[in-house]
Amino acid sequence: MANDVNLELGKLLDQYDEKRRTVEERRQQVKKDEDNFLKGFADLRTNVVKPVFEAIGVILKERGHHFKISEAEYAGEPGGKTTEAAVSIRVMPAGMEMPSHDDAQSPSLSFVTRHYNRTVWIHSSNAVPQLPQSGAPASPRGDYQLAQIDKDFVQAELLKLIAGMVNR
Repeated sequence: MANDVNLELGKLLDQYDEKRRTVEERRQQVKKDEDNFLKGFADLRTNVVKPVFEAIGVILKERGHHFKISEAEYAGEPGGKTTEAAVSIRVMPAGMEMPSHDDAQSPSLSFVTRHYNRTVWIHSSNAVPQLPQSGAPASPRGDYQLAQIDKDFVQAELLKLIAGMVNR
């Protein structure tokens, strides 16, 4: 009987070990996919989005407007709180007072990771400060795959932002 128990126990423990291995492999694959996504976003931010922001910023500056580009890295904290990776441009139209701090009411365009579903959220706000009806709501653009975002896409989104600013 001891041999039967040992044999059955061995089979059960083998099943348990196999399940643990499968869970660990899945966990490692999820981590690898997440790391690849965040690296892909960092490359996109550095090689596509930020250069387009800078090029448009030069044109804006030549016309008397100001701009600020900001970036954030992804960070996970204990307790599940996260800060998504992002790159944003904030435009201060010519003739407006420069705020002493980051003004959330300035027209802005942001590309922000959503690491949990491996997409990039594009958010735009055409609110212009110091105007009578400056409380315009932010207009979300949506979620996109990394492969959907290229130089032309970023330029088109920036043109929409500027058009919204001009047509206010």
